[in-house]
Amino acid sequence: MQSTPSTDKPLAAFGWALTVGAVLVLAPLALNSALSGPPAAKKTTKKVTEWRYSPPSRPEMPDVTRADWPRNAVDRFVLQKLEENNLEPAPEASRRVLIRRLYFDLLGLPPNPEEVDAFVKSTNPKAYEELVDRLLDDARYGERWARYWLDLARYADTHGYEGDPDSPHAWRYRDYVIDAFNTDKPYDRFIKEQLAGDEIYDVMGAGEIPFPKPEHVVALTFLRLAPFTEPRGDETRHELLSEMTSTVGSVFLGLTVGCAKCHDHKYDDIPTKDFYRMKAFFATVQISPPDRGDVFQIGGPQPAEFYRPGEQERADQERTAAQTELKQTEEQYETLGKLLQEKLTKAREKEKPVDLGQVRRAAQRGDPAFTADESTRYLELRALRGHLKMRLSRLRPLALSLRHSFGPPYEPGVPTSRVMLRGQYDKPGEIIEPGFPSAITGHEEPAPIRLDPFKRWPTRGRRMALAQWIASPENPLTARVMVNRIWQHHFGRGIVSTPSDFGVLGALPTHPELLDWLATEFVESKWSIKSIHRLLLNSSTYRQTSLRDAPEAAKTDPDNDLLWRFRRRRLEAEAIRDSVLAVSGRLNPKQFGVPIFPALPEEVDREVKWDVSKWDTSHGAESRRRSIYIYQQRTLNMPFLDCFDAKVADTPLDTRPTSVTALQSLEMYNGALVNEEAIYFAQRVAKEGGDNPRDQIALAFQLAFNRAPTEVEADRLEGLLQASAVEDVADADGTSGIAKD
Repeated sequence: MQSTPSTDKPLAAFGWALTVGAVLVLAPLALNSALSGPPAAKKTTKKVTEWRYSPPSRPEMPDVTRADWPRNAVDRFVLQKLEENNLEPAPEASRRVLIRRLYFDLLGLPPNPEEVDAFVKSTNPKAYEELVDRLLDDARYGERWARYWLDLARYADTHGYEGDPDSPHAWRYRDYVIDAFNTDKPYDRFIKEQLAGDEIYDVMGAGEIPFPKPEHVVALTFLRLAPFTEPRGDETRHELLSEMTSTVGSVFLGLTVGCAKCHDHKYDDIPTKDFYRMKAFFATVQISPPDRGDVFQIGGPQPAEFYRPGEQERADQERTAAQTELKQTEEQYETLGKLLQEKLTKAREKEKPVDLGQVRRAAQRGDPAFTADESTRYLELRALRGHLKMRLSRLRPLALSLRHSFGPPYEPGVPTSRVMLRGQYDKPGEIIEPGFPSAITGHEEPAPIRLDPFKRWPTRGRRMALAQWIASPENPLTARVMVNRIWQHHFGRGIVSTPSDFGVLGALPTHPELLDWLATEFVESKWSIKSIHRLLLNSSTYRQTSLRDAPEAAKTDPDNDLLWRFRRRRLEAEAIRDSVLAVSGRLNPKQFGVPIFPALPEEVDREVKWDVSKWDTSHGAESRRRSIYIYQQRTLNMPFLDCFDAKVADTPLDTRPTSVTALQSLEMYNGALVNEEAIYFAQRVAKEGGDNPRDQIALAFQLAFNRAPTEVEADRLEGLLQASAVEDVADADGTSGIAKD
């Protein structure tokens, strides 16, 4: 059990104020972008939209006048646009700013004072580049960047709709994505595993189909992450496969193909026929039937052994502990249930014992036959039973996945694919074959699908054909879309500011030649995401200061599309929470594993506690792990994260909404998380900063802001400490601080 910290009032007040200030500085409100959002999409004619359907070609390096500023090709393209508009780039930010910027960008956490001090004082001319490499190799990088992909993948730990049933094995996909970023899995491989992990290996003989690797089974969770309700036969399958088609189009190709489900796309060259030609790639998908007793009938998992080093051992340990606790809980629940059953039977003067359902309902409404403690304990034990059973389910070696049908004579063969008129599942139109969007290929020919030589498995290979086409270097959209997403998260806005819509209604690129150069570089670097990080982060463009007052530049380019300074950006909800815990010194660095459930606010917990809650509240260090491990419930997002715009996505989310509300200030001023961590932050400052108030203040600023306080700040905070000490004396002797003075 975590002990409650002692509350030294001067330190608590001091720590509270600085922790609040720290996080607000960590998440500056860039009102110019936060309130207005990304620039409005520019309407274009068909002639100027054809660039996106042409394979990117590697443009020539542009000529620039200021030859001393560019560090790499990124800078030359940016500088060319600036010079064309008679603009100058901003000066380079200080080293103190740059290390903080890099840490938040790559790790989502602030650096510690020792790291900042070493970087600022380093005389190594390659100190910055080496810092970039070190952070990219840090295991926390995957935790930071996986979050962006999980938003696109519409990741959640529940299925949504009525009942919002639990998805006990989805967490393994979250860990797969973290691993993929940390190991720099080539992006083309990343695509193939998520779309066709069960078809990775060719079948060249007459033998059995090889079992897919557990990692590839887990990767296929991508296709199962959409909200799902109880099945309605053909209608549900139609919606399921249509959602897969729409998601693949927007996430990997940056095309809103889903708009063509019911009618020809109103703006892009995507006819309804093309939507159903793409959907046909998923026609042989097979989802296992639901587990027996699954009242929601969501569909079953696929076997997938734990494959990460040490993962099986950790799962076994957690399973043993949960089984032991469940056995004890069951015994206590049964004993108390019999006691309450007898009491309620006697109170109601029944001849036969009341059933346990009546006992539960009586406890929920606080029946006078029971004491308040008895009712509460009974309901707590009942809820704990459910949580422990779900915990055990999560620790089974399974994945929320799918596979291809084995075909006749074992399972259904290749179905006839048709256009569904007006998108209705029961209105079949013309017969079609799997095919790629004609706007890209220039034709409507069926896609080549590689079958085994003996054609024993005609249902196998469709999704792999689609994945290989998407991941092809010749595909004009795939590399462009991904490098644009990476750019978006480093610079606050994509080169194309509508990252999942490269169509006519999407925005035109601000730097089209740079986008094409990055796309070709991405492919030539063997689809290495980290190679694109290095290019962008090592550029002079990225190192610019954001604190630049340039009225003429602001007049010429008010939205800073040309990057004449670095854009100010807000931290996301997860980085805010993680930073509070990091500054207080209590962030638990444990990685991977089943979801965590930080305590909900009392008023929320009280409302959902007994029958409907899936929130298996975590305690101690487990509750203070990074935010990416928090249980993602579609109908109950953690209020702190929700307050700062971290939504549990039902559809691919490429850009989070940005709000500025009073609730955010109240959460930082009076929220449970900040107030609790402020006490530990104060204790940390007292322990590490010595007895001198000025030294404590200096340390607090280094921890929270990575800088020294100004004289004015130090004077004001020293006054706060003195005032707090007077209040402590007043509380001790019953007099007021003012009277004592």
